[in-house]
Amino acid sequence: MHLPSYRAHASSEKLVIFIHGFMGSPDHFDDLAELVYEHGCSTMSILLPGHGAGMREFVNSGLDDWTRHVQEEIDKVKDRYSAIFLVGHSMGGLLALNASLVKENPVAGIALIATPLKLNLKSVYLKLRLITFPRTNEIKRAYIKSKSIGRSAIVFYPRIMRPIHSLFQLIKQIKQRLPEVSVPVYLFYSKSDETVSYESAKLFYEGLCNTERILFPLDRSWHAFYYEDERSIIAEKLLELIA
Repeated sequence: MHLPSYRAHASSEKLVIFIHGFMGSPDHFDDLAELVYEHGCSTMSILLPGHGAGMREFVNSGLDDWTRHVQEEIDKVKDRYSAIFLVGHSMGGLLALNASLVKENPVAGIALIATPLKLNLKSVYLKLRLITFPRTNEIKRAYIKSKSIGRSAIVFYPRIMRPIHSLFQLIKQIKQRLPEVSVPVYLFYSKSDETVSYESAKLFYEGLCNTERILFPLDRSWHAFYYEDERSIIAEKLLELIA
């Protein structure tokens, strides 16, 4: 089951909100959310509209639904916390940046994990290779866990262009507004990401010209699978950001 979650830490004035990516799942953040909670922060993992169900629901969702839902979730809790940190994987990072531009949101920092400004369209080989992996393979298991869109009747699949168009709309909008971002941003990008081009890291670093930003390059990890040593880097630096 792909479900949203909210765990309030009684002694914390800080909240960390995790936002998954395109066709992704809150399950992608289970370990990071648990770590953050153990270190005294409240956590929230959002399930975006159209996700957690089948293709029928997914193709009827889009940019307005996703941005509105993120803001509605922040509105529910923003009066309880003095600082909110946003962690976004892939498209979730774009939604995090968008939410940080709402002045009423007490966003104190953002972590972007494999967030796209440019897609890696040359890595067909890696995508095909992933398909051939057995379900017992640790990389394949990670991708199965992080995908929340179930199977539906084939008639709905051609309509996937609507959410895809929304993703590219969001990329374009955020790219134009990067100079407006004023909170610290930590960037985590893998040079082996088969979906998001590593050049996105450079584009973000240059575009976020009016705030503190730090890039943490990774070498071996995939888009939705992170080797333990590189996942530890993300965990360590995330705790540093919210400290």
